[in-house]
Amino acid sequence: MNRFGRTRRLSPGRWQVERERFQLPPDCPPVQAGEAVSIGDLTAAVLSEAGLESRMWSHALLNEWADLVGPAIARRARPGSLEKGVLTVFVSNAVWQQELQRFGQAELLKKLQARFGAGRITRIRFAPDPDLRGPDRSKRGDC
Repeated sequence: MNRFGRTRRLSPGRWQVERERFQLPPDCPPVQAGEAVSIGDLTAAVLSEAGLESRMWSHALLNEWADLVGPAIARRARPGSLEKGVLTVFVSNAVWQQELQRFGQAELLKKLQARFGAGRITRIRFAPDPDLRGPDRSKRGDC
């Protein structure tokens, strides 16, 4: 695109002049307007090829967790791993685990699917937070 928002297409004659000017090989065709890829699509493809797409997704989930679930749940639960569409959510204690399983699971799943896609998260599993096991359970301020 040029500065006026229009895509510039080269005519075959103009392409020949540009090819000679920039010393491009003869088998290098001009880029067509439909072949252009956005930087976001390109970044996603590169991350996927490098095997980093899941890390990027989990980082986005961690950053947006409090906004998605609300401050009360965010203080007592945190996202864990995602395996085969099942997101493990670590909960600070058994009372909150039961509360979320019975009353908050459907709503939480709906919010996560709306944000990250229904194909990525199909189910939520709640589990005790492994970081809070042991004698010192006061790390998270679970009041």
